[in-house]
Amino acid sequence: MTNFTPSAMKYRDSATGFPKGWYCVAESSQVPANSIFPATYLDKDIVVFRDKDGKARIADAYCPHLGAHLASHDGRNDNGTLICPFHKWAFDGATGRCKSIPYTQVTPPVGLTMHPVREINDTILMWYSPSGAEPDFEPFDMAVFDSSVQWLKVVEKEFESTAPYRDLFENLFDTAHVQQLHNSLMQPDIATIDRTDYGMRVVFVPPGEGEAVQMKHLENNFIGTTMCARLIDGGSFAMKSLTSATPIDHERFKFKTRMYLRGMGSAEMNDSVGKMFAERVSMEIDQDFKVLNFKRRLDRPALCAGDGPILKFRAFQNEYYA
Repeated sequence: MTNFTPSAMKYRDSATGFPKGWYCVAESSQVPANSIFPATYLDKDIVVFRDKDGKARIADAYCPHLGAHLASHDGRNDNGTLICPFHKWAFDGATGRCKSIPYTQVTPPVGLTMHPVREINDTILMWYSPSGAEPDFEPFDMAVFDSSVQWLKVVEKEFESTAPYRDLFENLFDTAHVQQLHNSLMQPDIATIDRTDYGMRVVFVPPGEGEAVQMKHLENNFIGTTMCARLIDGGSFAMKSLTSATPIDHERFKFKTRMYLRGMGSAEMNDSVGKMFAERVSMEIDQDFKVLNFKRRLDRPALCAGDGPILKFRAFQNEYYA
């Protein structure tokens, strides 16, 4: 039974920055029109909102006038115009530019610091680059996982993690732990690893007979090194999931997974299969983080035969760090 606190990250990971990429900072449902959604990620306070056309936007949270937080007190989104709570400076939601000040006719050429945004897969993503560069790839669209059918959400699990950030998705290449930690009857094998416009696609060899869940196809699509979209196809059933990991600071990141079941034609079957997957996914996530939250990132791990293509993932991951 773990009863101690993880050591500070400076003792467990040599990385000092965040990788470039698309980071989930809100669910689409969290940002209705005429609202301001405050968040803190990547050592930065931001606000997420919609402009007058309903397009998702992200800005630094502080007014350039005297530093008021735009979501504090009576700060508001007035049909796509952000109104500062302190002196009621008004900022255009689409451009961030200051458009009016109630007590002067002279509007200085200042504005909010805006960030590139994509809204996809029912999430709102913010682009981050250590060098300040513009986006150089687009996120993966889960609509390719058969958008013609009904997908029902059966899992939504969210929490803060103290795992070394670089070790999270590396865990999906550590095939040995599936058998040793999760008590799978067989150790999974990876069939193909392909680079893509959005990052990397990994296809697994379908497991043999004896496993609790039979699969015809399993693939992971890594959106850079910050998100992963998965498809599991068992023929008579199918599941897709989207997992995001967004650093809050250098000590913590927010982990969230969303899992969807392809509608099976009856509420009884949906409930039965959905419950089975929800329980299994939740159990395996809990098992992983009971270890991951306390791990140290080893730059030279003592790997052995059967450990999976961990170093191949590390080479891919390093491309996203400054």
